[in-house]
Amino acid sequence: MAQTLKQKIAEAEDKLARLREQSRRTENGQKIILGGMLIHAARKDTKIRAWLLAEAERSVTREVDKKRLAPLLDTLRMTPEPNQESEKETVSEALTNILSDNAMRD
Repeated sequence: MAQTLKQKIAEAEDKLARLREQSRRTENGQKIILGGMLIHAARKDTKIRAWLLAEAERSVTREVDKKRLAPLLDTLRMTPEPNQESEKETVSEALTNILSDNAMRD
């Protein structure tokens, strides 16, 4: 039996809703990964940490967002300067650490 025009429209709307949800999940996953990378880098690099703290102060304006970020930003402010004598972490090591940290949270 052939579908009516209303059925075809409903099917197309359902498909669009599924695609929008998939797109949202993908984007949120990307944000989580990049956010983890940025936080990890801020813990290791003084310049990145300073930039992140200044950017958060400038960009985050909603009270609810400020409250949510406050513990993390306070921790970053209290993070000691890295020991200059220690070896720098390679990009590969940093990514491995980030991914393993995220895997433990899942």
